[in-house]
Parts: sequence; structure tokens; C-alpha cells
Amino acid sequence: MRRRGLLIAFSGIDGSGKTTQVKLLGNKLRSKGIGTLKMWSRWRPLLSLPLLEVLLRTGQVKIQKADFLTIVEFQVPKNESIAALWVFVTQLENLLKTSLKLILPLMLGRAVVCDRYVLDLMVDGISDLHDPPSKVRFGFKLLRLLPRPDFAFLVDIDAEAAYARKPDLPSVSHNVARIQQYHALYNQVGVRIIDGRNPPEVIHREVWTRVSEVVNS
Repeated sequence: MRRRGLLIAFSGIDGSGKTTQVKLLGNKLRSKGIGTLKMWSRWRPLLSLPLLEVLLRTGQVKIQKADFLTIVEFQVPKNESIAALWVFVTQLENLLKTSLKLILPLMLGRAVVCDRYVLDLMVDGISDLHDPPSKVRFGFKLLRLLPRPDFAFLVDIDAEAAYARKPDLPSVSHNVARIQQYHALYNQVGVRIIDGRNPPEVIHREVWTRVSEVVNS
């Protein structure tokens, strides 16, 4: 920990319980005297705003708002060139913003616990494009430049249970589509699945059993 910080990421659909696990793990790390930073990887658009305005004016996308969440969903059929440009701009923005939040704390030897990370950025982007999981556009490959987590967990839960916790989301089918993407992609980015149906304390013990091997070494 003195040489380099610890990076831990929790992924999953909204309502899966990942935010609870981020809080529990952060408290546990602090109780061990480890400086800990929480990071929520969902950014407000900035670089992509001019392109988003063009997409809206030309009817390429529609926007759904759910509480804190803004979903930019492409219409089908879509212009493939514009879709590719959108992915490049939005993922470049994700790369820059996430890097700025991560690099210094890790260099200073702090533990960074991420609520959402690379897997979530990919799932949101691919789902909003209505692309199959097998179609990973060039823009998503920019995310490979982000630091690789020491531990990455996917809190897996069924669509109905997640919607019951977060009824402000668009629909159960919205959750179903994203869960399918998570299941198709998690192996590609080295994420371990944990059962989100278990009580939070049980999930936390499973997470801590793995993280403590590094913290206590």
C-alpha cells in the first residue's frame, strides 16, 4: 500500500446494491488505517454536448431522464458513422475524467473504491446504441488505458428485484437488456460475479475475504 494505492471496482445495474458494498468496504478499509477515496464513475457530459445537440436536432437519439440518470438512446436504424463518432467522443471523455480522479490518489498510495467502472461504462454505451455484446466499437477500447483494478466485482441481481429498489428507472426491460450485456462482457474485463441476492453483510464478507489477502499481506 505504501508503494501504490489499491483500486477496487464494483459494477452492476442500478439497484443491484453495489453502492452499499462500496460504503461497507470503504468503512472497513478506513478501520484498518488505510486512506480511502470513493469514486462514482458516472459523469456529466461536457466534450460530447455539442455532438449531443446535433444528434437531438437530427432525431438520431432520444433522451430519457430518471432521477439522477440521463439515458441517451439511439434510434433504430442508426447512422453507423455518427454512432461510432459518439462512442469515441463519450469514451474519450470517460477516460479523461476517470483518469484525473484516479491517478493522483493511487500514486499517493490511497485505496480507491469505485462505484461503477469500465464494465459499467461499456454496458451503458453498448445498450444505448442497441449493439450486440460482440460488437465492441473502437471508442470503447480507449477504456483499456485506465488502471486495471486489483479487484473487480459484478453484483449480479435479477431485473425485477433491481427495479423494485429503483422504480425511477425506465422499466424492467431496461434492466433485462443491461443484465444481458453484463453477463456477456464481464469476463472480457476480468470481473468476478457475486450474488446480489444475498444479504449485504454476506456479500461484504465475501468481498473482504479477497481484499484482505492484499491488505493484510
